[in-house]
Amino acid sequence: MSTADGSVGGTVKIVDHGPNSARYNIVIVGDGYRAAEIGKYHVDVQNFVDTLRGTAPFADLWCGINVHRVDVASTDSGADDPASCGDLSIGSGAAPKTYFDSTYCGGGSVRRLLTCDSASAKNVAQGQVPEVHMTVVIVNSPAYGGSGGDVATFSTHPSATEIALHEMGHAAFGLADEYEYYAGCSSGETDRGNYPGGEPVEPNVTLDASRNTIKWKDTLTSATDTLPTTTNANCAQCDPQANPKPPGYVGAYSGARYYHCGCFRPSYNCRMRALGQPFCAVCRKIIRDTLRPYLPATYQGLWWNAPSGSESGWGINLAHQGDTIFATWFTYDRGGKPWWLSMTAVKTAWNAYSGTFYETHGPAFDAAPFNPALVTKTAVGTGTLTFSDINNGSFAYSVNGANQTKAITRQVFGPLPVCTFGVQQDLTLATNYQDLWWAAPAGAESGWGINFTHQGNTIFGTWFTYHFDGSPLWLSFTANNTGPGVYAGALHLTHGPAFDAVPFLPANVALASVGTATLTFVNGNNASFGYTVTLGAPPVTVNQTKQITRQIFQTPGTVCQ
Repeated sequence: MSTADGSVGGTVKIVDHGPNSARYNIVIVGDGYRAAEIGKYHVDVQNFVDTLRGTAPFADLWCGINVHRVDVASTDSGADDPASCGDLSIGSGAAPKTYFDSTYCGGGSVRRLLTCDSASAKNVAQGQVPEVHMTVVIVNSPAYGGSGGDVATFSTHPSATEIALHEMGHAAFGLADEYEYYAGCSSGETDRGNYPGGEPVEPNVTLDASRNTIKWKDTLTSATDTLPTTTNANCAQCDPQANPKPPGYVGAYSGARYYHCGCFRPSYNCRMRALGQPFCAVCRKIIRDTLRPYLPATYQGLWWNAPSGSESGWGINLAHQGDTIFATWFTYDRGGKPWWLSMTAVKTAWNAYSGTFYETHGPAFDAAPFNPALVTKTAVGTGTLTFSDINNGSFAYSVNGANQTKAITRQVFGPLPVCTFGVQQDLTLATNYQDLWWAAPAGAESGWGINFTHQGNTIFGTWFTYHFDGSPLWLSFTANNTGPGVYAGALHLTHGPAFDAVPFLPANVALASVGTATLTFVNGNNASFGYTVTLGAPPVTVNQTKQITRQIFQTPGTVCQ
């Protein structure tokens, strides 16, 4: 019945994407779980977290979120189930003793409204995690129910996770219910005709169906289609008409915020209207805008030994998407020849990434066609990247018997962009090209790639490919902006001290011009890479142009600006 009916146990950070002070913190507490049922609570929490992560747009924003689980034991199982309710439903009359006093028929209105002592839930959450942004209460009851407000509350009904996502829409993002009834379209209610209030404060419902002033004008599917998209011919009932537009269309649909007429919603269906539906484009934008400030800047870019310039001649490119970094290390083998290794490094701590280094062989850079089936890779060691801040870190590796750790820092030759994962769905709109690129269409020539470090009007490129004999080869260029979307510069072949040389002497690095490179960008995700290269003995000159696109290994990718 109250906080005297149980106890608060331990707190575990089950999703850790960095300091609480920098992330969006979700704190989950349970109600109606006896001490012997805490294991079940852990399973219920994980089911919710897995569903949340797999739901658009949260998957794209996941690295900005921390999740904390607080173990709360109650004296009894379940939730209050009043015998009578305002919707005339009949309950069991059960009144178990639970810590947050969860009850169906909240406020005496409808049975499905499952509420709790939200003030106590928030106090517990804040006491355990002072930086909490949102509190979620999972109630150990199989009956359907949930509510929003100060906290998101939901039961363990089979539809529980759907209820949770809907209630999060209310509690975390200020979204309104988009359904056009209160008790239900078939309930016989007669007071749901025309919306009686003023303009709603929620961002996903409105009284204004004017194309030029509607709240979501920037998200409308069409700038010319007539609004409203639908009108209800009989405001005494729910509108029975089907969607006249394709799924996902954003316009102004009549019926929202518990009324048949007078209030409009953005799309025909949305998770804020019906469980099992995705969040509509307007709601997804609101969620993105809310979580955007908590997304960490990524480590994407070109890094080299610290202090800057101390080992000029080698570097490591990091393509950082979500919880994964794809690293390409350009260095030299023990004979001084250009040599590159690659590593897919997964997150092992909030600031650390580890993986296996591979040496790759494949068709020569001028092979036409380039056959990805001929690319082979061999594991040669392991690597770990650990970051002390967004611009500094360490690079530890064990490769071919050499074990070393180097301090690394970003290579700066112009204004440093800030790179963020998950904020731009349409990569064609990007105006900074810093990323890992490969042949278009994606995967067509898997096995080679080109990293762009874009600062100001200059792009430093490192092209990872293969020599005429199939051995690893990298070439580099500094390309300056020569026209709209066009960057050009000299291609260089480099030799230098072996990757494990101690000390590594930049004076022993030799640079030779072997051709030219031109990049022509159609948009932020499509370009052509034209090059003239002279290599080999006797020298062979190759002229080719390849269409390239960004390599995305976790959607929607990372953009810099």
